[in-house]
Amino acid sequence: MGFLEDKCILDLITDDILTECHPFVCGDDDMDEFFAKDALTYTHYKMGKSYCFRLKDDPQNIVACFTISNDSIRIYDLPSSRRNAMWGITHREKMLTRYPGVLVGRLAVATKFSNKGIGSEVLDFIKMWFLDDANKTGCRFAIVDAKNEPNVLRFYEKNNFKTLFPREIDEMFYTKPPKNEEERKEQQKNPRQLRTRLMFSDLLADSL
Repeated sequence: MGFLEDKCILDLITDDILTECHPFVCGDDDMDEFFAKDALTYTHYKMGKSYCFRLKDDPQNIVACFTISNDSIRIYDLPSSRRNAMWGITHREKMLTRYPGVLVGRLAVATKFSNKGIGSEVLDFIKMWFLDDANKTGCRFAIVDAKNEPNVLRFYEKNNFKTLFPREIDEMFYTKPPKNEEERKEQQKNPRQLRTRLMFSDLLADSL
């Protein structure tokens, strides 16, 4: 796995870990605050579990953090073309209305370790973690709500993630369906830019 496998240890983020380690700084204030304050609350209320990779030789230094939780991709209310495309990905072996996945809710790399490919290593680790036969639940996809920014979307695309919808307007109708035809026409006339894009990676495809 490279740097993470050779140089780091994986830990669940706990009060003790946060007290023991230097503050995690990734350059995104919202992300830094989440892992410093909110991650433990998410864990307590079973809304997600947060982990960190720390240096083996200097465990006070956190290299990367991520939060995961259960999720699924809804198939039943997709437009027919997208529904058929998703069924095609799964080879139509089981034409379910939902496909289970792991949501990567947060992922960040410490500033001092940025631009070293570590974010991609974290994603590879998560994918293999949920493909492992020891995993207690079925999981077909890795899912992210990626910030709708070119550099973020490129990062996930580089790691074999695809947008569920090629067009933002279609994703907007999927995530927030219009209440009536008038509202649909207004949204089509004045589409708003989505804050995030729903993206997925087929774990089985990545393992082949």
